Amino acid sequence: MQRISRSLRSIYPITDDSMEQLCAIARAMELPRRHLLIEKGLRCGHVYFIERGLSRSFCHIGSAELSSWFSAEGDITFAMNELYHDIAGFESVELLEDSLLYAIAIPEFNQLIEQNIEFCNWSRLIHQEHILRVQQARIDQISLSTEARYRKFVREQPELLQRIKLGHLASYLGMTAQNLSRLRASI
Repeated sequence: MQRISRSLRSIYPITDDSMEQLCAIARAMELPRRHLLIEKGLRCGHVYFIERGLSRSFCHIGSAELSSWFSAEGDITFAMNELYHDIAGFESVELLEDSLLYAIAIPEFNQLIEQNIEFCNWSRLIHQEHILRVQQARIDQISLSTEARYRKFVREQPELLQRIKLGHLASYLGMTAQNLSRLRASI
């Protein structure tokens, strides 16, 4: 859990004792690319920390899949409704690469957060940062041109460009794959 540990500690100073508590409730899983980790409308019962690999969160809108988030090494991914409200989620999570994950049952994860001040503080900080990122993405969607959104993604997350399919990136940026392809060709 080296990448996960580094990522957690970059957000909040988690001690070795607390990391041992996390490791004690985490179950390692190696899963292949294209595996549907979380499926809309179904309960999975776990949060997942990514040690190796990449996932995308997405929603079905009509016949389209709209990517809403990408999670890479050191990140956590889960169904928000299930974690926060104990009901089946509205999003799906697909692995984009062969991945090594650590699964933690939601009740155990919540108990860790309730009983360990370090993980409680980490949880507060990571949720705070993600809320700000979602808010900024929404503001960007209504205030920036498609080219500006693409350039911002390239500037802020260049490591993901080679790992994400063009169609997934286009839906995340709020454009068609054809528009993104033309945009990339013109830059």
